[in-house]
Amino acid sequence: MIAALLSSLMACAPRYNHLPALSPADITAPLPTQSMVVDTASLAGVRIAYIDSRQAGIQPRDPDATPLVFVHGLSSSMGFWEYQLNHLAAERRVLALDLPGYGASSRPDAPYTPPWYSEVLTAWLDQLGLDRVVIVGHSMGGQVALTFALRHEDRVAGLVLAAPAGFERFSTGEAAWMKNYWHEERALEAREDELRATFTQVVFNHHDEGVERLLRERVQLGRDPSFRGTSVAVSRSIAGMLDYPVIDRLGEIRAPTLIVFGKDDRMIPNPVFTGGRTETIAKIGRDAIDGAQLVMLPGAGHMVQHDDPEGFNQALLWFLAGQVHTARQRPAPTGSTLSDTFGDAVSAAVSAAVRDGASQ
Repeated sequence: MIAALLSSLMACAPRYNHLPALSPADITAPLPTQSMVVDTASLAGVRIAYIDSRQAGIQPRDPDATPLVFVHGLSSSMGFWEYQLNHLAAERRVLALDLPGYGASSRPDAPYTPPWYSEVLTAWLDQLGLDRVVIVGHSMGGQVALTFALRHEDRVAGLVLAAPAGFERFSTGEAAWMKNYWHEERALEAREDELRATFTQVVFNHHDEGVERLLRERVQLGRDPSFRGTSVAVSRSIAGMLDYPVIDRLGEIRAPTLIVFGKDDRMIPNPVFTGGRTETIAKIGRDAIDGAQLVMLPGAGHMVQHDDPEGFNQALLWFLAGQVHTARQRPAPTGSTLSDTFGDAVSAAVSAAVRDGASQ
């Protein structure tokens, strides 16, 4: 019955296979896109597509505040931050990049591991002249942010980890299974109905026009010749997260840290090998990182920043006002874990924190 219902829903959904291929340069971005070429320690000539609110001419409320840098997750792009970039650009300078292998950035023959992406971030920030930033990383981008913070403690004013990878342990056998499954042509094999099921039943909990656009673009990108490079990047990124774990080094993180998970995340914990509750995994990270705060957003899933943008943005602004902007520790309004009580209590706390930060 469930299979029949899903089949019926798929039959009623829009279809995009008839649309022409989409070049990565033509995918939707929340703000005007820039481009630069950087040299990493191991590879020269990597082209980075990125967004910079300052270059877009946006004047924030606090132009001197530490900039926010957004790092997307696996098989996505900076467009997945659409509900954050425009909103938060009004507060301070915001930047986002397409990691190489994804979006409008180049697809070199690269390792695509968190340490390599840390090199990319370093080279990109160096060219932009940014010495110290707050990094907001989602999923794989969270593990990349953690890796960067471990390598460049002095450059990280704060970490915001949105449904981050890196808080689970996998055995050698489990890691080998995932690597074998996600071979370098696996993403090329995904059919449109598989992609729709993944987007609507696994990754996102709240389906809106933005999700439908991202799905349409993914289908069209899959028909462009460049997508072979993305498929390679997906495979190597997954292998890289498994080969370069951070779970045993979380205690070395010194930057103020906010962890945000959707309470109904269907990807973390890994449903095949780990199971259990998302909050259990989230608390592992919170307890391992000294002073970290944890926010659980009810109803939101793995794409927590998209499923509950208001809750996510409020939590981020509260964190910036209380722990980064004013450079002093301030307890969470309802304890170190904010879950079902987040609503009105946190909204009030956010308003007070922002006012306090602005007055100092």
